[in-house]
Amino acid sequence: MKKYFFIVLMILVSCKKEVIPDPEPAVLLGPENNNSCNTAVRISDQKSQVNFNWQTALHADKYELVIRDILTNVDQKKETIRLYSSVVLDRAKQYAWWVNSKSEQTETVTKSEVWTFYLEGTQTLSHFPFPAKLVSPQNNAKIRLENGALTLVWEAVDLDGDIESYDVYIGAGPDDLILAAENLTSNSITASLDSDQSYYWKVLTRDQEGNISQSPVGYFKTSL
Repeated sequence: MKKYFFIVLMILVSCKKEVIPDPEPAVLLGPENNNSCNTAVRISDQKSQVNFNWQTALHADKYELVIRDILTNVDQKKETIRLYSSVVLDRAKQYAWWVNSKSEQTETVTKSEVWTFYLEGTQTLSHFPFPAKLVSPQNNAKIRLENGALTLVWEAVDLDGDIESYDVYIGAGPDDLILAAENLTSNSITASLDSDQSYYWKVLTRDQEGNISQSPVGYFKTSL
């Protein structure tokens, strides 16, 4: 009887599924967020070498550095097992960057925060404002309206400190956005919306030199 019980116990233990932890997000260190990249090494009038670094992510075997040209939306990707990487980039441009944590034990990929920076050129008369960060509602959130209205909030940074105004677009689809308000000087707007509806939104930021940047498109849904 004891032998039978031992055999059953061994079978149960062997059938127990091993829990494999997902890699945690890396913590970005530099280039700093919403800043000019003054640590870059100038290679030519057109190019500079930018050094990226981040902290160790738990349960990660390797990392994928992703750098996006904000103007063209084109990504550069570089995989490494180290906590740093150097990439040659075009000067006088804005970039976003993040790090994907990966593990050989799982297919799950975990994305870090997204930071942005401006890579100085030879002569910079005016910086473009960084794309606005959509603060509230958070992406993919389900929101309860107050008296049929919702306040949208965002943040924006310009190295010249000369942001002039914002335009806000809202719509039922990411490619069907309608201008809801223009020439705003505050970082929020209260919009009248319908309950139980999906909404997409974005913010255009304009500085005093006429430079315009566009935020990513956010998504949220209103509850009944």
